[in-house]
Amino acid sequence: MQYPEVFNGLIVHGLSQALSEGKSGLSDVPKLMERVLKEGMWRDFVVDATRERVTYERFIDFVTTKPLEGLGADLKLIKRICADRADLLDLIDREVRGRQGERTDLVDNVNEVSRPTGNGRSNALRRLRKDRPDLHKKVINRELSPHAAMIKAGFRHQSVSVNWANAAATAEKIIRVGGPEFARELVAAMIKAVEPPKPKAEQGSTTTKASKQARKGRS
Repeated sequence: MQYPEVFNGLIVHGLSQALSEGKSGLSDVPKLMERVLKEGMWRDFVVDATRERVTYERFIDFVTTKPLEGLGADLKLIKRICADRADLLDLIDREVRGRQGERTDLVDNVNEVSRPTGNGRSNALRRLRKDRPDLHKKVINRELSPHAAMIKAGFRHQSVSVNWANAAATAEKIIRVGGPEFARELVAAMIKAVEPPKPKAEQGSTTTKASKQARKGRS
């Protein structure tokens, strides 16, 4: 293609339109965002309406700049729309943090733009990408969810919600998730926790009585 930036502009315009159309256009956002990210279209494109060429170094600037030169959105919204696509969240995080992993959404060394702190999935993907690339690959291939991969890696603990109104149902759920051995340990710990400790005075009295009996036996 002789002028790829012109074609890039058409795709970027489609993405911007899909975002602005609300519910009717949101289903198109993930596939358009995927193309814009994978092919780096956001970095260099020609605005279709004005024929002005626009270039960006930082993805956050492309997202927040008002149309027609940008998307006029915020990172939190983009992540929320793409929440079901772990591969897209990973691509977005890579662009936000830069090729070497540094933050690229900083204004300068002191001031930062208003930005979200990241959602659970993005944080999980970042940790897996850094420390467990094998599990990260499985998440991208949709073999595991980010949460399941974090548990498998030992970075998170399995947790369950319990029904406080139904002890039997809660017990069944704990056994199913944690296994019989964990359930036994939990029961023992709970019994120990609810048994009131013996008063110190009673403990001292018992010791004194035992000492007196021992002395009496020796005499």
